[in-house]
Amino acid sequence: MPNPLSSRWLAELVRRHEEHHPPLDEARAHAAAREHSGGFEARLLKRAELLEGAVAWRAAIRRWQARARLVLTLAFVLAFLFGFGAAAGVLGDGSRPVNVVWTLGGLLGVHGLSLLLWLASLALQGGAQGAALQHGGLLGRAWLSLTGWLDRSREAADLPLALAGLLGRGRLAAWGVGAANHALWLGALLGATLGVLALLATRRYGFVWETTILPADTFVALSAALGALPGSLGFPVPDAATVMASGDAPMLAEAGRRAWAGWLVGAMVAYGVLPRLALALLCFGLWRRGAARIRLDPSHAGYARLRPLLMPDSERIGVRDPEPAAMPRPQRNAPVAQGGGGAVAVALELGDDLPWPGLVRAPAAPPAPGGTGAGWEDGGRLDSREQRRAVRERFAAHPPARLLVVVDGRQTPDRGSLGLIADLADHAQSIRVWPAGVVPVGAGELLGRVAQWREGLGGLGVGEEAMFASAAAAQAWLAGGDPER
Repeated sequence: MPNPLSSRWLAELVRRHEEHHPPLDEARAHAAAREHSGGFEARLLKRAELLEGAVAWRAAIRRWQARARLVLTLAFVLAFLFGFGAAAGVLGDGSRPVNVVWTLGGLLGVHGLSLLLWLASLALQGGAQGAALQHGGLLGRAWLSLTGWLDRSREAADLPLALAGLLGRGRLAAWGVGAANHALWLGALLGATLGVLALLATRRYGFVWETTILPADTFVALSAALGALPGSLGFPVPDAATVMASGDAPMLAEAGRRAWAGWLVGAMVAYGVLPRLALALLCFGLWRRGAARIRLDPSHAGYARLRPLLMPDSERIGVRDPEPAAMPRPQRNAPVAQGGGGAVAVALELGDDLPWPGLVRAPAAPPAPGGTGAGWEDGGRLDSREQRRAVRERFAAHPPARLLVVVDGRQTPDRGSLGLIADLADHAQSIRVWPAGVVPVGAGELLGRVAQWREGLGGLGVGEEAMFASAAAAQAWLAGGDPER
């Protein structure tokens, strides 16, 4: 089951493909999309899923996602090893005293600078369109570029551009790339912290601070300020006397060594590991929430052209309800009036090849003013629910004296069509049915469907005389005569 991001990613791939190639107007996909419940976006997603080439694109998306996870895992391991090696390089082999200021700066300096740059770029980004991918951090962008570079197949060529187009309308891309960026920094800082612990556990180090121009009180205040947060987490912090003593000679006393070691590890955890862990979890949470709510942009030209195809103004409606025990029968509720109503013709689910209203208009009789044919009025097509409801309301207020219902005689009558004819019969003084589009005698299948129409009308209580066999008979009846059928 594809997740919301993958489904919309596929739709963006289809849109980009159709911008540079002929549209993939596959009739089967359009028909299935129109049957799909939901709004315009849901039908766009269904169309993209069913189009030719969707299988290869979906496979490319799955490969990209799996490759991204693998690259991120390997990069995390490498960052961890790099951090461990950095700790060994900064502390040394123990033959020389450790300058606590330079050691802490070497382990946390680059991390602190990159964190400030990330925060500044995020603040400056604002709501800039399409710039989010540039504000996820250097390591995150490198991970994204490497993931795309590893797959050079034709199906994967548009994957990064489609993803950027999908995520570029907000900060969602920044959260996703930022989560990867902070995860890699977390790996490096974890490796450095564990490296410091391993070296402190296996080697004996002396700690010292050095200066030429600064007074000793400066280092006392600095060590106290930096040790406040680690101290609140339970790490040991050197007191003022220990700090003062470390300025004259390397601290060799056991208690002093432990205090400086605890201060160094505590600063790594409090100012390195914990901030990156918190930011990685925050960015990942924002990414997950945003990915679940992501939506396509229906105003885009590539999608707007599909709206008439997927959301037509009128649709053929099928049988959706269970079959009733008995078909409805006309109750003849319409008021009977002599000459109070006119003649009206309506088209019920005619095929597109049957012209309306020219199908009923007599060739020798031009349209009368205000009408459609000689003495009768066009009631319109009855294809959608809205059209059917409108004609019911119209006939309830102004019942026609003569009502001709033109159906497609090539189609099998369903309960919905027969039920509507019964309903219209309740609101007309006289009703007739003409099955149009039937070929002359000899096409057994079509004649069989006409017979089904007769049988269905008979089930409504409408006699056989209510069905016309020709256009001439229907036109003559609408004009006020009572022709032969």
